[in-house]
Amino acid sequence: GIASDYSNLGILAAIRGELGQAEDLYRKSLALNKKLGLLAGTARNYGNLGILSAMRGELDQAEALFLKSLAIDRDLGLLEGMADA
Repeated sequence: GIASDYSNLGILAAIRGELGQAEDLYRKSLALNKKLGLLAGTARNYGNLGILSAMRGELDQAEALFLKSLAIDRDLGLLEGMADA
């Protein structure tokens, strides 16, 4: 859906080094996933935002975002998400 499309565009922006654009796209995806109650997508968004924070050297922020992702994955029983986090 659209939330996944925004996330994919965010990945592309991050690869291009356009971290601000990537963050905007990830946040759009996050807002849609939250609005729709799509928790697995929300966890993925937190993970992507964590990667961006790490790329910027904001390691405490990255850790907090990764822990949010992990908590959602645990609640959902998504073992593959927990392996990634």
